[in-house]
Amino acid sequence: MSALRLLPALCALVFAAAAAQAQVPAAELQYVQSSCSITPREFNRWFESGSVSKGGEVTFADGLDFNADPSACDFYQWAHQMFLWVTSPTAGGIVLDSPVFFDVNFDSSGNAEYIANGADAKGNQFDLRGSKPVGFQPGGQAGGSDTVLSLNGSLIYFGVHANDVYAWFNTAVSNGVIAATAPFPTTQAELSAVLAYASQNGTNLTDGNALTLELKSAWVDAATVADLSNYITISAAVPNYVKTSTTQWTIDPKTPSVVKTLAMVGLHVVGPVAGHPEMVWATFEHQRNAPNNTFYFNSIFSQGAEIPYNSSGTWNFMTDGGPQAGALEPQMTVASDGSIQAVAGKTIAQNNVYRVNPWGSPPTPASADNNSELISLNLDIGIMLALAQDVRANYFQLGAVWSKDGSIPASGTDPDLAGSVLLANSTMETYHQVAPPGCFGCHASTTSTGTSHLFSASNNPLVPKAAPAAGAR
Repeated sequence: MSALRLLPALCALVFAAAAAQAQVPAAELQYVQSSCSITPREFNRWFESGSVSKGGEVTFADGLDFNADPSACDFYQWAHQMFLWVTSPTAGGIVLDSPVFFDVNFDSSGNAEYIANGADAKGNQFDLRGSKPVGFQPGGQAGGSDTVLSLNGSLIYFGVHANDVYAWFNTAVSNGVIAATAPFPTTQAELSAVLAYASQNGTNLTDGNALTLELKSAWVDAATVADLSNYITISAAVPNYVKTSTTQWTIDPKTPSVVKTLAMVGLHVVGPVAGHPEMVWATFEHQRNAPNNTFYFNSIFSQGAEIPYNSSGTWNFMTDGGPQAGALEPQMTVASDGSIQAVAGKTIAQNNVYRVNPWGSPPTPASADNNSELISLNLDIGIMLALAQDVRANYFQLGAVWSKDGSIPASGTDPDLAGSVLLANSTMETYHQVAPPGCFGCHASTTSTGTSHLFSASNNPLVPKAAPAAGAR
């Protein structure tokens, strides 16, 4: 067990945040079995400066330098390092909003367009998407899907993002430089082809070994959260709604969008590592989003200890002490024209939310081992970030899912799936936490790039396709 956890001086700093984060009584949380610990020395190496600091920049995890015989903890640590990298402060914003990443919008044909961040950028243009429907549309377009309202009245806004390695890989495929059947790069040779193509077009990819990373982010109006200092924030243009009636909100035709400061409540982090072209699918939430269903974990005193559902507290999407009965009932959807429409027989209103499968596992004693790995890692990282008074201490990893042998999962119940196989984010899969099961319930495929709803060979390339050389046939 990590000695860090037993230092009494740290307990008061951690328990206020971590007890809400994991929904475990503090006295039990500090004694979780350390099946996926990270030491201060190891954690320090993640930081550009070599030590944990408030607002310190974390380096990306090297996807090529991944354990050839990985444990579940290796995948969870990769995911957490990537989360801390993309949320690292940089140049007045965060890495997710820097030139290393593109926001992704879609044209009238449904093809992705990579929107550059930086001085010449069009600015963040976010959309609305509630829980992911079975017929998920590329890029998280709302379509007729459910959407969610926080207790303080904010809709959830969604961003889709891809790093420059992803965008250049997609461009190379779209322009016929890399075969349309190529997987997401997971070897040096596959990555080198992307780096060379970008270099030929005047772009040096400094994050090459991060490989192709895609993100989906969930945000609420920063003016509606209890303590904004506990949230990662961003400025973005979002739909501007007129509350036409209790059953319909329409986009203002005169001012269709408005710039708001948004507070992050959820983030999907997805990317390949060596030997895993199916990608690792991980997700993170703010500790104040919603409570957990009953779950189990291993402490140094007891195997499979039960932690019952407990909704006491201040939440973004659950009333204090709210029951499970009546929760998770869709209240409204986003129509094709972007308007908000109440579900038949209901009005546009808040609805209680909780995590049905905490840590991406079923609420049964058999899930205790996986749960303990995640609780252990979250606790160690949470302690060290809290000591540094870093805002990222307020976020935690729900889990990650991948396949045991790097094969492409055929369904959400593929027997080769590993990790948090029922993974769902309460802000992005709110009403679809049970079926289809987990990330691969929607992202199953027969090809590596087919697992990503963002990727298409017909996406708009960053540069035009090169003209044939003179005299070429």
